[in-house]
Amino acid sequence: MGFVSAVPRFGFRGLLPIATRFHRAPWGKKKHLAPLPILSVVLLLTAMASPTLLRMTVTLVDDTHLTIKASVQNVVHPSGPTGKIVGIMTVTNHGSADIQITEASARIQSLASGNPPGDPDDRLDTTITIKVPVTVRAGDTVNLPFSGLFTGNVLNLRIDDSFLVSPSITWFGVTSSSLDGPFTYSQAKICSGPGPSPSNPYWVSAFCTNV
Repeated sequence: MGFVSAVPRFGFRGLLPIATRFHRAPWGKKKHLAPLPILSVVLLLTAMASPTLLRMTVTLVDDTHLTIKASVQNVVHPSGPTGKIVGIMTVTNHGSADIQITEASARIQSLASGNPPGDPDDRLDTTITIKVPVTVRAGDTVNLPFSGLFTGNVLNLRIDDSFLVSPSITWFGVTSSSLDGPFTYSQAKICSGPGPSPSNPYWVSAFCTNV
């Protein structure tokens, strides 16, 4: 409810008491003191326990015409089947003509430890996708949001893990009079990260081998 107090203020006729009403600050009300949502706590624990996945970057395509990299930005629930991965897919068109992407997805599977890495071990199995179609101008780089449900549990991943990356990319070349193509890229690869370093503390697919 607040309260009323008389405080002295100067007016044209000298010092006069003027009634002033003070309202209780909204942050003092009980309803603003609720605990953090459970989802926030889950994401915090995921960030602490699994930086490998939370800032994971994989290269899907890298050639003279097109480069596509997927960077995980966040994990909603650390385990499947309700788990969801969201992030940004960075697409660079190195060509002299515009392109129109009509499919862009990738299946990412964790692999058993070993040298060479073993078979998929079900700790992570996800397929990420972006909304299509999307046009990328010649010489441009665009950032597109992606998402994907996953099975497994990201809390079991490690910074030295390797992953099987199976992209499925389809695009057309855009000319003034027609569309050229389609062109496709579906080369699966095993990608391993260098581990954390002062300049790059998160997992990045620095070493990829076609399979």
